[in-house]
Amino acid sequence: MNGGNGVGEQLLKAGIYAIINKTLNLVYIGETEENFIVRWIEHIRRIPKFFDNHDRTMLYLHKDTKFIILKELDPQFHNRKSFYHFESEAGRFYKQKGWIIISNHTPADYLDDTTREKIPNLERYRKNIKQMIKILGLINTKNNNIARLYSGLYKKVNKQFNTDLSQRDGKNILATLKKGELLFVMMDLYPRYAVKHLEVHRTAFKEMDNKQLSLFN
Repeated sequence: MNGGNGVGEQLLKAGIYAIINKTLNLVYIGETEENFIVRWIEHIRRIPKFFDNHDRTMLYLHKDTKFIILKELDPQFHNRKSFYHFESEAGRFYKQKGWIIISNHTPADYLDDTTREKIPNLERYRKNIKQMIKILGLINTKNNNIARLYSGLYKKVNKQFNTDLSQRDGKNILATLKKGELLFVMMDLYPRYAVKHLEVHRTAFKEMDNKQLSLFN
């Protein structure tokens, strides 16, 4: 699954996005009030949960599938109702064009129109980072690179933010990282993680599919 129009600083924005494949004529439309990078990592992480959904699995695993940003929205100025309104609007657009939409949309009319201060869930960020490092570090059981990956990332954080993470309180350095530092780490890991984890999922799904076919032989 490739990053489409969503590159660089755009990944740190919030708004409406699509996971789209022109070859399959399939599209998943979603919204995020957090940021695109967090949401897209979570989509990749949760792929195995949808192995029983053929269309969704094919969309995620097909080589021509792309993540694209449809509309940037600032949660400070757009309430939750606005997010779901634009998400539904995008769904209607693709439906009129004859696309197969595999996502469900919440009617905006059922949501309130108040704007609230968005407090980032940093534990959500840390969970994504742990998952990415786990996949990238455990290339094989004889070569555990997890500790080396963490060390290398912390050196990059020190250089980027002119800090010294080793001087912070607590034995778990990851727990001390601030929002900007966590986002920096996710942006660094995401390109490699996306390629590696999709390979893992494709292999797992192929093996599972072969086992199912063998039942009928």
